[in-house]
Amino acid sequence: MDKKVILAILVVVVIGGIAYTWINQLETLPGEKVERTLIIGTTMDIRTDNMFADYYFGIITLLSHDRLFRMDENGSIMSELVEDWEVSEDGVVWTLRLVSNATWHDDKPLTAEDVAFSINYLKEKVPVYKSHLRLVERAEAVDGYTVKVTLKEPWFRLPLNLMVVRVIPKHVWEKVDKPLEYHDEDRNVGSGPFIYEGFDKASGTIMFRTNPEYRLGKPSVDRVVFKLFKNTEAMIMALKKGEVHTVYHYARGIDPVYVPALNESGIKFIIKPNFGVDNNLWFNCKKYPYNVTEFRKAMSFALNYENYVKSIAAGYAMFPNAGWIPPVWAHYKETEKLHTNLSEAMTILDSIGFKDFDGDGWRELPNGSDFTMRILFRTDLPESSRLAELVKRDLESVGIKIDLTPADSPTFRQIVDVERGHEAFISRTTTWGMMMWAGYGTGYIDARNIGWSNVDDPEFQEVVDQMLRTTDEGNMRELVHRLQDIYAEKLYIIPLYWGEIIQPYRSEIEGLSYDPMYGILSKDTWFNVKVGS
Repeated sequence: MDKKVILAILVVVVIGGIAYTWINQLETLPGEKVERTLIIGTTMDIRTDNMFADYYFGIITLLSHDRLFRMDENGSIMSELVEDWEVSEDGVVWTLRLVSNATWHDDKPLTAEDVAFSINYLKEKVPVYKSHLRLVERAEAVDGYTVKVTLKEPWFRLPLNLMVVRVIPKHVWEKVDKPLEYHDEDRNVGSGPFIYEGFDKASGTIMFRTNPEYRLGKPSVDRVVFKLFKNTEAMIMALKKGEVHTVYHYARGIDPVYVPALNESGIKFIIKPNFGVDNNLWFNCKKYPYNVTEFRKAMSFALNYENYVKSIAAGYAMFPNAGWIPPVWAHYKETEKLHTNLSEAMTILDSIGFKDFDGDGWRELPNGSDFTMRILFRTDLPESSRLAELVKRDLESVGIKIDLTPADSPTFRQIVDVERGHEAFISRTTTWGMMMWAGYGTGYIDARNIGWSNVDDPEFQEVVDQMLRTTDEGNMRELVHRLQDIYAEKLYIIPLYWGEIIQPYRSEIEGLSYDPMYGILSKDTWFNVKVGS
């Protein structure tokens, strides 16, 4: 199979942008070495430095751990540890040839044994990878630097899905049966441009120092420090005062409400379209009444999208379409624009038997029993609580009683990812999340994968299966258009607005790169950022 054909299918976005951050040069005596430290503020709720137990810590291990593939600032998929590859005509057997000069931070060589072990181990031991690598049968080392990956069925998007595989040293992890509970000193041995130094919980700092032996050369900064903040206000103040040089939150920028004050302080911004969807109302489509299409449609008519764009996104957003996929994606199709129509919402609810039988102001179930819609919202995403209150108000305006339940990141992932015990919740999608599985958000929807919407609709899954197998761009376009029609018709998920990424930075720096998947933690950043004079 021609790799160019496969990449044509995989590279579904072409975007780019360069963000800039600033770093102080430490005061030194003449002739004394200058150490350049980049300080990044974050409100990501990082509690432990185990990359498998803590979602957000796993993100920042981009500094210390190379991946098999990565994304550049233009949105194109690039090789990282994989130097070249071949795929069988049937798309089932992939042969990956690795670079031969990668080493672990403990000076041991990184080989095919490590890569094959990583794929097999993660799928078996780390819950989320059971979805990410669902179609992988096994991986095996052919020789020192060649890995054969055998799939259960054709999956021409494999390289894209391998972008999130943490390549880990076999000699460290093969002795670990429960990776989420492992805390020995070698837990963060990686092969990347920085070496993990430690997590000082008292000061709220996570530290990385440069890896002078990195195969691509020495990074242009000597140290990167993440400073943790409990709230956005404190972080923004630190940015204005120059105590941090930029801020970071995976797959999002800052809340737009902070832009005016930062602008007055001389802070600059990079603004990019979000290839994810900032916030959505999700339903567990295997639970009643969320498995009823007409009920979901009624909810869509009750929501005030104009208010979300103005009050939450401060105008840095647009009204969403029922087809969910933002217009920045290739193969975007114009579907019906979502809009508010309270009378239509109430008419639909009446027609499916949701009425106020006892006169208390709230609609009961068709059998007359009480009904409360329980909506989970995430405390790790700053605007979620404000948005949740607006959604609650909107749905209650048509007689649906709402119970809002806050959840921190670990709790949210336990309920939604592991237990799938949710009824409804408010959360975003990320750029990579929109690309995983068959692409176009299918991994979030399909009950066979991450499945936040828990959908097992045969019509939907048939389209997904065809998308997984196709290598024809014209066919992919037709399938994606059909997929968006299904999203618009079934409303498994309701996008609340399509927003933008707002990345602030101090103005005294240049050369920091921004990619659509990991933002300013782009690999290109570490070799291009200009720190000090």
